[in-house]
Amino acid sequence: MAVHVTTELDGLQPILAMLNGLGQPRRLAQGLANIGGLIENQTKDRITEGGPSPDGEAWAAWSETYAATRKKGQTLLVATGAYRDSYAWDLNGDALRVGSNMVQAAILNFGGTDDMAPGPAAIPARQHLGLSDANVVEIEDAMSDWIEGLTA
Repeated sequence: MAVHVTTELDGLQPILAMLNGLGQPRRLAQGLANIGGLIENQTKDRITEGGPSPDGEAWAAWSETYAATRKKGQTLLVATGAYRDSYAWDLNGDALRVGSNMVQAAILNFGGTDDMAPGPAAIPARQHLGLSDANVVEIEDAMSDWIEGLTA
């Protein structure tokens, strides 16, 4: 079973237009790979830091019961680091994907309800996928520098 969530990255349209303007599919692939690496790292940083979501919303704290089971040094989504480290980017043609292959990824990002199987699965959303305004600026700056280097 696979779950896919697609987001149009409207904030990156100027950069994507510049990449397409290079007129070389290989250069487009290199640029998208660079963007994929940046988004992967931004997502992992957000998980490590315990939020906030890309829109700036703070993540909900653990419940008291769950917090009592956690060890020192663990953060909201990092117990061992395996979940965070499962995030990777993939490029297929001009389709860039960043995500996790772990089954819990969707519920950890979007949250769950009491009536969800195998239940109860009521946990708050802790959105970590997506781009903040600062993430978009970081990508724009990095890609502008990269494109400038190609044309220099």
